[in-house]
Amino acid sequence: MTFKSEAVFKVLGERIDAAACKKVGVIFQFDITNASGATKSWTVDAKNAPGSVKVGASSAATCTIVIGDAEFLKLITGELDGMQAFMGGKMKIKGNMMQAMQLEGLVDPKEAKQLLSKL
Repeated sequence: MTFKSEAVFKVLGERIDAAACKKVGVIFQFDITNASGATKSWTVDAKNAPGSVKVGASSAATCTIVIGDAEFLKLITGELDGMQAFMGGKMKIKGNMMQAMQLEGLVDPKEAKQLLSKL
């Protein structure tokens, strides 16, 4: 039950800070499904400083993003446009859809590409 996106959440957890919380202001939940069909959730608190990333779902999340592992990696590296992913059915959003737009403030696509190239 491996998830390539796990490395992204680990680094995000190390880098999220009060400035990111001020900029983003959202508690996200990510429900990621890998190639084997297993699903794992992460909660990214980019609202309450200093911020946090934890494995598991959260009732405090106001925006849940449901996406495949490979599609998530493409999304954060800028290879997949969020609107196209949503409209094409590759990504589902539960809760406040407008908050999903704040996702761009969490991860720099260039940094994500560099991280993933090391895996």
